[in-house]
Order: sequence, then structure tokens, then C-alpha cells
Amino acid sequence: MKRTKNAARLLTLVLVLCMVFLPLIACKRTQNVSGYCTVVIATEPETVYKVDLDKVGEIKNGLMTVLDYLKDNEGLTYEMTESISYGAYLTKILSLEAGAGGNPYISLYTSVEKDFDTSGFGVEKDYKGTKIFTAGLGASSMTVQADAVYYIALESYSG
Repeated sequence: MKRTKNAARLLTLVLVLCMVFLPLIACKRTQNVSGYCTVVIATEPETVYKVDLDKVGEIKNGLMTVLDYLKDNEGLTYEMTESISYGAYLTKILSLEAGAGGNPYISLYTSVEKDFDTSGFGVEKDYKGTKIFTAGLGASSMTVQADAVYYIALESYSG
């Protein structure tokens, strides 16, 4: 009888903790970021935006929040689809457009190390002295931070 009561108390405690912490984990985290980041779109010539993150406001949707700000304030045009697994998937941005079947595709690079692609297929580049690496996340899941570089390019794969 005592074991059953202890097990019931433990189960109740676990359920209460899940009810309290699960909503915090499940919700997208928002953040306020101060400073500037750089968004580069690999058009000919490159299109470069120096973004004042104080003006962007609360980052609710990763890099998509910054792209939405640029759309509303700088005339940036883009199209996207949403993927449950990877976040927003850009299909067109300015003159860069993904092809049929995803080849060519729009690739995201970032200088934010925690967002680097760790699958073993990532590519490192240098952008004006800053190391950028293929992002392992969709745009809506990417971390936005001051002094970061976000590089958007059209690439192709063979296979």
C-alpha cells in the first residue's frame, strides 16, 4: 500500500512538472536583439542589407523576422514554403529562384555557430573575413544575433 502511494505521488509530481514546463519548451522563444546584422543575397551584384535589429523589434520567427522587416521597409521580395521539420524554406528571394524539384535551390549560410549544419554535408565559406557555414536549420528556426552574417545564395547539386 505504501509503495502504491509513493508511486502515485511520484507520478503526480512528474505530471505537474510536465504541465508546467512543456508549454515553455513547446512555444517558440522570442528575443529582443540590439545591434546590427548583415543579410547578403548573392545576386549580381550582391545585395547587402545592414539591419538595425533595434528597429526589427522582437524576433519571433528567426531569420524570417528579419526578412519580413526587410520586405516591409526595404522592398525585399521573397516566396517560401513552410516545412514542419526544418522551418521556412525559401523558394525565391529577389532574383534567386529555386528550380523544379529543388535544383537549383536557395541555400542559407550563417556565421552563428550553433546554427551550423552538423550533418557532415555543410560547406564553409568566407565572407569578407567572416567565417560562414551552411545553416542546418530553416530560416524561421535560425538564431538572430548582433554582428551575425546571413548569406543567401542559389546553388545546385548533382545526383
